[in-house]
Amino acid sequence: MKQIRTILISSIAVITAFLTTSCEREYITKEYISEYYNGAKVYTREYAIQGKDWQVGHYDNGRTYLYAECDNPDITDNVMKNGAVLGYLWFTYDIEKNASSWNLMPYVYPYTFQNDEGNSITIGENTRFEYEKGTVVFVVEDLDGFEPDAMTDELIFKVVVIENY
Repeated sequence: MKQIRTILISSIAVITAFLTTSCEREYITKEYISEYYNGAKVYTREYAIQGKDWQVGHYDNGRTYLYAECDNPDITDNVMKNGAVLGYLWFTYDIEKNASSWNLMPYVYPYTFQNDEGNSITIGENTRFEYEKGTVVFVVEDLDGFEPDAMTDELIFKVVVIENY
């Protein structure tokens, strides 16, 4: 119970830190922060994934998805056993107002495109992440079951690793 409370308190502290900090962008790691909170060490890394960095993957049923695999040495055996890993997507929800925010993954948002007949179609697009020791994988998949369009824009992700001691 104490571990869960420590992780929750650490998560709140980290989210507060996100809202009050800014850094410059670069590929792949934007910032690296290491802090201690009540016996837990919190690591933050930001990843800027370019369109050319996405790979096409296939599920067993043939459905496709896009993914980008990145190193994250903060995800250790101890984190896998006793810690937590949180992932966020930087999403611009109003281009005209330049309004953006960090969104906890998995994050499903509307994606609008023109079909072959010239009609506007809106589908759900799911952005999520997976992790294992030393690695984080970002995944984008269309919820209509078809192959997602090629990524052309940069997507920004933040990964928070909470290591309990």
